[in-house]
Amino acid sequence: MAAPALALSEEWRAEGLACRVIEILADPVNPSRRSLPAYQLSARLAFATAAASSIQPGDCPCDWCGQGGSDPIDPQDGE
Repeated sequence: MAAPALALSEEWRAEGLACRVIEILADPVNPSRRSLPAYQLSARLAFATAAASSIQPGDCPCDWCGQGGSDPIDPQDGE
């Protein structure tokens, strides 16, 4: 199910978590190193939620964008 607003917010959250993971990995004495697996899992899940909530190719029900199976700009029915 497409939910563009959720997809966008989850993508931003995932990118922020990925940046945090990079910061933790860059500092060997960072006290958050013990929480690193949780940060990594959260980033993966946020990216997965963003992907599942965004419109994927072939999911668009409209014919205008060309992703719904028939493209009005390039008709396939012999017109």
